[in-house]
Amino acid sequence: MRYFFRILLFLYVLCSKPLAAQTNVSIFPNTLYAPVNIHFTPGVFYVPKTNVAHADFMGNGIHQNCIRTNVIESALNNTADLPSCLALLSTVQTDLQNLSGKCDKLIFIFEKMPAWLSSSSDGSPATTPGWYVLNTKPPANWNTWQTVVDSITRKLVTQFGISNAYFEVWNEPDIGSWTGTMAEYFELYKRTYAGVKASNNQNRVGGPAVNGWANNIYWKPPYGHLTSTQVDSSLMFQLIDSAVVWNKIPDFVSWHSFSLTYHEFQQAAFYLQLKTNTLAIPAIPQIVSEWNAPSVVRDSRLASAFMLKGQLELSRTSIANNAVAAWQDFSQSINEFHADYGLITYGGIHKPAYNSILLSQQLRGMTCNMTAFSHFDGMASVVNDTLFVLLSNYAPPPFLEAFNHTLFVGQWNANQLDSAGYIDILANSFTHLDSIYRGLITLAGNDALELDINAAIPVYQHYDSLATGPRTFVLNTNFSGNYSAQLFVVDSTTNNMQYRYDSLRAAGYTQNNAIAAILPNQSLSSSSVMFNNGQYTISLQPNDVCLFKVNIPGLSSIEEPTQNAFSFFPNPAQDKCVVTFQHIQTPSGMLELYAVDGKLVQTIPVTASQITITTANLASGIYFMRWTGAPQGFQKVIKQ
Repeated sequence: MRYFFRILLFLYVLCSKPLAAQTNVSIFPNTLYAPVNIHFTPGVFYVPKTNVAHADFMGNGIHQNCIRTNVIESALNNTADLPSCLALLSTVQTDLQNLSGKCDKLIFIFEKMPAWLSSSSDGSPATTPGWYVLNTKPPANWNTWQTVVDSITRKLVTQFGISNAYFEVWNEPDIGSWTGTMAEYFELYKRTYAGVKASNNQNRVGGPAVNGWANNIYWKPPYGHLTSTQVDSSLMFQLIDSAVVWNKIPDFVSWHSFSLTYHEFQQAAFYLQLKTNTLAIPAIPQIVSEWNAPSVVRDSRLASAFMLKGQLELSRTSIANNAVAAWQDFSQSINEFHADYGLITYGGIHKPAYNSILLSQQLRGMTCNMTAFSHFDGMASVVNDTLFVLLSNYAPPPFLEAFNHTLFVGQWNANQLDSAGYIDILANSFTHLDSIYRGLITLAGNDALELDINAAIPVYQHYDSLATGPRTFVLNTNFSGNYSAQLFVVDSTTNNMQYRYDSLRAAGYTQNNAIAAILPNQSLSSSSVMFNNGQYTISLQPNDVCLFKVNIPGLSSIEEPTQNAFSFFPNPAQDKCVVTFQHIQTPSGMLELYAVDGKLVQTIPVTASQITITTANLASGIYFMRWTGAPQGFQKVIKQ
């Protein structure tokens, strides 16, 4: 499947480009919708390989939406028995406690069966790099495994006090890291579940951390739109079905994504909601516990813009958390920037993709409306007197976007297009379909598939127009004054340590000297600009990203449109306020109270048409209240 993605990415054929169009973007700071989504406080699979990477991460001041760590794997596989495993964990107690305080969820992985627990003595390499066959097998004794899980969980949660621990059962069992049967995997899940819950039923456990959300241990589904039947056969969904029978429903489900096909975020979220609704069970949080661009485009300009695109698309789903894989490159190379997984290189240099994420991490407060007549990728938010505007000129291969439009919007899969003769998967040929998208071949539109292929042609044309030239954005804040702003850009040179490293190497620096010259100051640089009459024009090259921080005095005093779902009194509030639901006899759901930085600070069950909220423990300031029964309706609450 990964090779299939590579073929799609390299398929793009250069042809004449239309002139880049101007995109007029209107921003409405007084139409507040929702707090900035948790996906813009990026999660990370934290695998530091050097002390420089560890110090950088712990000192960057970012509170992550989640952090995933393989510390249990390290403890299990670098010791010879349970006592020494627990002792090794004790040596990193402080580090783990610091990580816990730096995120909403700290995800620990139970993976890689150690030699002293494995039912196999086969020490030959497994198909999964870095694993041996014995690592992929069930334990010799299931009771012993459960005891080990219980002991480690007690160590981390009870002794270390890590209350936000989440325990994930295995890692990518669908691509060779589990060579037991599916029945044995289910036994692994049940035993791990029981071990995690033994000390406290509130401890959280989930999985299966598959490499593709709809994969099975034995097979992978066709690329593109999937049917309910195909999804129900996946490992993740069979696990959910079985867990309901066992009364061991996972506290979360997790999976990985390493492609530019962001459409799968929405597809996975949709089918999980459908599954839980069908089973009549509570919603199960979904975590993308590893994601990144595919290796073929990592350390490229496209990857830099894709990191922002991925966050935007994740924020439009019900997926709870995400973790970019990984914090640092896994392997050292004689050259930096060698398309490895990390957000920083082995030498500790920040990649442009990481700086793109840093731009999104600066979003604050409440999102506001931002519109244009042509498609664009961006988000705007407001806190106090600052308007944040995040923009990306995401320019992926036009064929890939058109192809995905045909598959995911038209609801087809690649095998069906192969059978119809539009592509040839076996020969790795997509020339015929590409010619249709480019307008060299015309389809009459005689059937549903032809209609859906034709519907993707404008998608191809749009991204084709972005591929080689700049795109002009005219931003209009809908305020008539002149306003100062900070502008942060990640492009081919600005905030681009890859460019700086390459320049130093070209100037004769050694690898070590180039790294040493870059490491002391990698902070994001910005320039000062003016929004004249509330407007600013910027030209972005393909895959440039930027962030504006616009100072608009008095912005915090603007009242958003009144929502009619509920009212509250008094406002400002001191110790309490009374919420009254308008024209609703039996409201239900939750009231949510958010701070101006977007953090959820209080939830209150709605049990009657009038309820009282205690506000005495809140710090003085501005808050926003939302009722989940009318999710777009936020109202401003002031606590004295």
